[in-house]
Amino acid sequence: MACSRKTPPNKTTTEESTPVTRDNLVHASQAILLQAQQRGLQQATATWSSQLFARPEQRNDTWQRGISLGLFASTQDPEEQRKIYQSLLDEIKQAGATDISIVVRWRQDTVHSSKIYQDQGITVPDELLIQVLQDAHQRGLRTFLLPIIWLKERKMGVWRGTIAPQDENAWWKDYERFIMHYAQIAEQNQVSLLSVGSELLSMETKKERWDTLISKVRANYSHKLTYSANWDHFEVPTFWDKLDVVGLTAYQELSKQPDPSVKELQLGWRSFTVRLNTWARENQFHYIFTEVGYPSHAKGAAYPWNYSANAAPAPNLQAKCYQSMMQQWHADPRLDGVYIWNWFGFKSLQDRGYTPRGKPAQAILERWYKESM
Repeated sequence: MACSRKTPPNKTTTEESTPVTRDNLVHASQAILLQAQQRGLQQATATWSSQLFARPEQRNDTWQRGISLGLFASTQDPEEQRKIYQSLLDEIKQAGATDISIVVRWRQDTVHSSKIYQDQGITVPDELLIQVLQDAHQRGLRTFLLPIIWLKERKMGVWRGTIAPQDENAWWKDYERFIMHYAQIAEQNQVSLLSVGSELLSMETKKERWDTLISKVRANYSHKLTYSANWDHFEVPTFWDKLDVVGLTAYQELSKQPDPSVKELQLGWRSFTVRLNTWARENQFHYIFTEVGYPSHAKGAAYPWNYSANAAPAPNLQAKCYQSMMQQWHADPRLDGVYIWNWFGFKSLQDRGYTPRGKPAQAILERWYKESM
């Protein structure tokens, strides 16, 4: 569903709805078309490789060069699923990433429902999740678990940021069960970072509730905690002091021009940068971008959060957005890491989704991550 507001819909939960198997993940289309796409891909990547910015700021080993791994494979064969994700993890490692994030979802039917629950087809089975975590660690990648409520209800202005349960006590009881479930998995599997929530705008002022929840998580999980706030709402949560690092998405709208330059796109970051830097400095906070990315279509710079816009494929615009992001943030002293949304889908210049995989944007991401080490 296309949107006209700043707060995004369930972007992280529905983007990859096309059935994906190991065969069509590797062979995106017929051989002739694939060869033509690969030729175009090589030409586009070579062009962007020659236009990249100066050497990025050096960062230490703790800096999170992150990519989100999409667990969206449609095959129900566990072995086939694992092979797909192992292949994607290899690519992520080769791209220079040091960290991966994995979104895990439980379902809520409407914004007024009080029940949150596991749902087959939405919730990744624990066994598969644990296997992916183990496979990531075997490749030397740190892991970040990001639990998200998947809202079944779909209409304009309704998303997890507008949740208003009829029975708030029952909702918080279920929400605690949801987060504690993944806190236990995270602790048992050496997950480096856990989020206690994502983009729950309507619930972010409930300080007592959050403080209680965070205390319970701390008692069961010994590593770092964050929360993923919306990019236009990060000052609101009342519990940042209870967490180890501020987390926020970074879907700032950059330019509504049809073909903006990198300089114009970088100017689009200005208001967000000033606002975030000022707030973080005043409160002595460091932060990470829990999600940042651009759909590879002609409206991706204007509405980075809108994956479903009716617009033509635009891989070069996506690459320019990546370049503006890198130039704006690579030296920010309070930024402790970035998680790119996301790594999945087909290697095709015609793909309109978020993934930089096999697109010119991948060259920019690789240079930033590899040359900052």
